[in-house]
Amino acid sequence: MHLAGRQFKKSKRVLALLLSAVMLMGGCGNSAKPEEEIALIDPVSSANVTETVCRRTLYDYDVLDGGVFPIITEYPAAIGMKAADIGYFPGQRVTSGSVLFSGDMKDYYDQERSVRNSLDELIVSYAESRRVNEIKLRELNYFIEARDDENLPNSPYMQIIVQKALFDKELLEYTINDNDMVYNLDVAHYNTLLNRIAENQARRLVRSYMNGTVVAVAAVNPGTLISEGTNVSAVTDGHSLNILAEYRNARDFENAKEYYAIIDGKRYEITHVPYSSAEYSALKASGSEVYSVFRFEDPEGAVKVGQKANIVLVKDRKEDVLSVSNLAIHRDEGGYYVSLVSGDKAYITKGMTDGVFTEVVSGINEGDVLLLDTYTEAPENIATLSRGDFYIKYEGTGYLYYPDITNISNNVKYGTVTLTLKNVTKGQRVKRGDVIAYVSVAENSVILEELTLKLTRLGERRDRAQAAYDDPSTYYLDKDVQEKMKNAVSTLDRQIQSVSEQIQEIQASYSVTAFYAPCDGVVGYITELSDGAVLKANELIATVAADSAEYLYAMNESKILMYGMDLIGEYNDPNTGETIQFPATVSSVSFGPISSDLATDRVFVMPVGVTLPGGAHDPNAEISAEIPNGYTIVPQNPYEEWLLQQEAANAPAKQSYKLTGYLEYETDVVLVPAKAVTFSNDQAYVTVFDGEKYVKIGFIAGGANPTKSVMIDNVAYIWAAEGLEEGMVVVY
Repeated sequence: MHLAGRQFKKSKRVLALLLSAVMLMGGCGNSAKPEEEIALIDPVSSANVTETVCRRTLYDYDVLDGGVFPIITEYPAAIGMKAADIGYFPGQRVTSGSVLFSGDMKDYYDQERSVRNSLDELIVSYAESRRVNEIKLRELNYFIEARDDENLPNSPYMQIIVQKALFDKELLEYTINDNDMVYNLDVAHYNTLLNRIAENQARRLVRSYMNGTVVAVAAVNPGTLISEGTNVSAVTDGHSLNILAEYRNARDFENAKEYYAIIDGKRYEITHVPYSSAEYSALKASGSEVYSVFRFEDPEGAVKVGQKANIVLVKDRKEDVLSVSNLAIHRDEGGYYVSLVSGDKAYITKGMTDGVFTEVVSGINEGDVLLLDTYTEAPENIATLSRGDFYIKYEGTGYLYYPDITNISNNVKYGTVTLTLKNVTKGQRVKRGDVIAYVSVAENSVILEELTLKLTRLGERRDRAQAAYDDPSTYYLDKDVQEKMKNAVSTLDRQIQSVSEQIQEIQASYSVTAFYAPCDGVVGYITELSDGAVLKANELIATVAADSAEYLYAMNESKILMYGMDLIGEYNDPNTGETIQFPATVSSVSFGPISSDLATDRVFVMPVGVTLPGGAHDPNAEISAEIPNGYTIVPQNPYEEWLLQQEAANAPAKQSYKLTGYLEYETDVVLVPAKAVTFSNDQAYVTVFDGEKYVKIGFIAGGANPTKSVMIDNVAYIWAAEGLEEGMVVVY
């Protein structure tokens, strides 16, 4: 990049005023090649008292701040539930059917067991009573048929007996039919409950319906209450991209002269994707931030997720039109006019204005010299515009972070559990199977005796049911009755199996002596209970953060770090003092195409190919990381719980790493010294010298307002998206 500059000399001689009145702002030009030596009037220090009517390009534009984001699919909880486990974290690959999130199933298992026990009891009881009733009905039919066949005297007494038999038969048939109807209704009811429970169990598993990468997860830990419809995870296929930018309504783009995107210094044609009124209302109602969305053409596949995008919205543009400074235009009863250097008034017809200059449709000609009522210091510096790379560098801090939390709770259902020894401390590294805490379990002999007795009774009942089914008389009963008797035997077998398993579970509970680490990781929380304390059912003992999900997190309140950005991590080796660098990638979407459920003020940064000092994989240093402890302290909402969990983790001792990268990089763009640019109504202007005269012109400054500048070789620069060319000479 070549930059030329020189200091103009000053003088207070009167000659300067006269000469500059002729030369300064005396002509119009678009671009000129820089000469080796530019002859400037010396001395130069004067008032800009004239202006020559010339042609310019006038702009009315906005540059919207935007970025390239993945198209994502969010997955909501189908029902209200307590969180049990987040299956995948940002940056991790998933396949169709992968469980992204699961709810606590314990209460549903208890419901299923209760309903199934009730159904089993109904099946067995009904089969037993139905067999008895069928045998009675058969005996009554035999008696009635036998009395009809015998040629015995039809005495009044016998008639009464037969009538009673007929009545008993009719009543029994009614009872059987009524019992059948009630039985069928009860069975249908219990099966409906079981189906509903099974459906709700399935709905507690949030599955991905695509192959892709997780880009966001809910900020919750096991035990957190999740409301129905709350988004808990988001996945992208990694290929579909959109541009999101500051919001403008659809009419702005419909009425625009044109709009396009600049990414890495290149222009891309884009298409605005408007919201329907219902979509816009839903986004606003949900609290989600609203962005303008664009599709773009990228046949070469050069655009990558995480790149900065500038959306240039040209509301109006008039190219090479006759124009004058707004300072030259006045108004009286005759209309708008300008004052010619001759002293005459020239009434004009105005056209478009950019806020500083106004198009003149008629009334004056190119080259006319106008009088101005203003005073401006003469320029002191000169620079030849050239192309170069414009970039905004990011420097921040990343902290070690392990979000994959597993709760270790007292899951012993039977007996009294006493904590005998805590075997770990907070922050300690553990391996799968390591002892977290030792416990002892005092037996409850009453429950075991009751279940043993129940098992004996079920065995006896099962033997009777089998004997009844094997009884020869059963052969003559209705086939439906035989089938129900057979089902009763099977049901009793299932009940016997269930009670046997329950007895085994109790015996296993009584043999529990310790709780163990479920995975390799780091202890995030250990109970404060003293040794010897009695544990409540499901009481939290400890949490372990899996070391398979190791991240750095970086704060992102200003929404500058985007998913997919490549960063460089850096730390000083604690042993040698050597500076070690490693690649890292922003692996989560924290804003943009994401709902308020998953939006956050931090991003996950995934380190690549490095063992981080102070991390879970570094055996030579004390762990120093942010580990959510998973402990629920009566939260009012998931975010409040998250904040509570961070209180202890935000200690100064946690390991930090320097993170650097580029928030924006524009390759081979026209660079303009920031001091050469003036802004009026957010429109940018420079004064160009073409070797003979000075002309103030507008251009489209790259970057959203307020336009950012960067220091290159101790000079602040901005870049031009449109309107300036390499080789132009600007003065300031």
